[in-house]
Amino acid sequence: MVQVVLTFDPSLGHRFHDFPLLSFLPCAPVKFIPSPIYYYLSLPDVPFDEAGRALLAPYAIRKIEACLVKKSKLQVVVAHPKLVSRFIGPDTKIIGVNTMDPLGLGPLTLMFNNAGREKSWVTKEFEDLMQRIQVAKKNTGCRAKVVVGGSGEWEFEHRPEMIEQLGIDHVVQGEMDDIIHLLFEQLIEDSLDHSIFMYGHKTTTFDAHGRPFIRYVKDDAGRFICRNPASRYRLPKIEDIPTIVNPAISGQAEIMRGCGIDCDFCEVTTRPLRYYPPEKVVEEVLVNLRGGINNAWFVTDNQWAYMVRDPMFWPNKEAIFRLYRAVMQHVSKANPMHATLAPVAADPEAAMGVAKIVGAGPDKHIGVQIGLETGSDKLVLKHMVNKAKPLKVGVDGTWAEIVVEAQKVYNAAYWIPAYTIILGQEGETDEDSWDTIGLINYMASLNLYFTVTPMALVNLGSLRGTNVLTDVYANLTPAQAALIYVCWRNTKRMAQSVAFKIAKDNFLFRILTTTILNVGANFWLDRLEKYFARLGKEYEKAIDKAKNYVHIKTMGTDFNKLRQMYKAMKVSV
Repeated sequence: MVQVVLTFDPSLGHRFHDFPLLSFLPCAPVKFIPSPIYYYLSLPDVPFDEAGRALLAPYAIRKIEACLVKKSKLQVVVAHPKLVSRFIGPDTKIIGVNTMDPLGLGPLTLMFNNAGREKSWVTKEFEDLMQRIQVAKKNTGCRAKVVVGGSGEWEFEHRPEMIEQLGIDHVVQGEMDDIIHLLFEQLIEDSLDHSIFMYGHKTTTFDAHGRPFIRYVKDDAGRFICRNPASRYRLPKIEDIPTIVNPAISGQAEIMRGCGIDCDFCEVTTRPLRYYPPEKVVEEVLVNLRGGINNAWFVTDNQWAYMVRDPMFWPNKEAIFRLYRAVMQHVSKANPMHATLAPVAADPEAAMGVAKIVGAGPDKHIGVQIGLETGSDKLVLKHMVNKAKPLKVGVDGTWAEIVVEAQKVYNAAYWIPAYTIILGQEGETDEDSWDTIGLINYMASLNLYFTVTPMALVNLGSLRGTNVLTDVYANLTPAQAALIYVCWRNTKRMAQSVAFKIAKDNFLFRILTTTILNVGANFWLDRLEKYFARLGKEYEKAIDKAKNYVHIKTMGTDFNKLRQMYKAMKVSV
């Protein structure tokens, strides 16, 4: 038997027909998505070999695996979550589980599940996995320690009782892929080196002037583990982070860490910016290519901050293009996981140049997730002022004007953004909601291609631990209800307009998948409208008003001129 068994939240192992936005499906309530529909839409699952090892796995778990393989003598396997029981036995010392949203407290899941009152599919699948692990331990007499980590670790800070209920020994916080071998070795020996690690986790407190700052809270029970902030291993340097040794799902390959924008609700901005040189990215692309994945999906929280040198965040186009050129020598497609809006509005050639290098066109779109957050200048200036860099709200235009200009550029170069917005930010008023409604409706009236997904506020940045779980539905205003409605009405528009075109299945499966999506979009929109109508006449009136509400008109650059600019642009590939 191997000593370390790694596995992952099953929802992270679904491929969702490689269909944009379907990866959000696990956030949906079990109550409203029948299991046959859910399991069909989640297909295909990551493959596994005859022993039960995952042939593809989430990038985060591949990083942990790489550290153990290269820096430790511990025997390690990455097990498919459905078959993890095969590897658990008396000799197993550590069972490591990677998760993103284990308890359904993520911002989108909170929105889908009535502020956590309904069980989500992501929670159900995680609970089922933990139950399999507990049964396997009991049946084999295994005394291994169950260690859970990943971007969803913070949820256990707010539901600590779930640690024991799920059979978890330790929840690990923060980046660990350079020293996880030390942690596992020490846990096996029951001898934690407190000069490197501490029992506890970080949170936010406020100084005498009301300014937030990060502090660390000790956990005498030993449930939470993080780096000792005074350790010589404060944060991994790029050169200390090992290259993956086995392929990651969707061809994931990290290009940088951190974001630099400093939105006060976002955890990513608490990490310093660090960049992988193109040759290190290519190393991981080649590992994925050996696994049969002929594309690269760049793990990044802000594509346009890659190798940024300008304090105003003008994109370093030369470095970005150099990265894409290096990678495209080996694969047929590459795109980033996340990006921002303002750099593209300020410098259209950045998005257009990337599109040229990857060969984007009418039959080859680039998908990207972007935090739009709001249509309100007031909220941008209060919570995320740097999001407008290298432009400035009030000087170079309103936030809505910056967004519309960037959206035109993205679409002109065949990018399709998947936006998220946040409801419940501190200081938010009905006027802010209507600003966002007007922005979404205006872009839809121009027949621009984008989606918008509403999310509840979850403070994880400089405001971590303060008002962390916003129950939007407890005090939902008619304006917020109208905003939620408009977001999903636009999703219905997109499902009807482009779902079949951008699907990647064979013809029959494309018909089936897009039919389910269209029916589902109509069903969800109808249920929303009826739900809000039951809340009262003022909600019904707000929905009716929102259907035609457009309060802005921004000229900006003509879309056809941007498309011609893209066609005429010359970029060496």
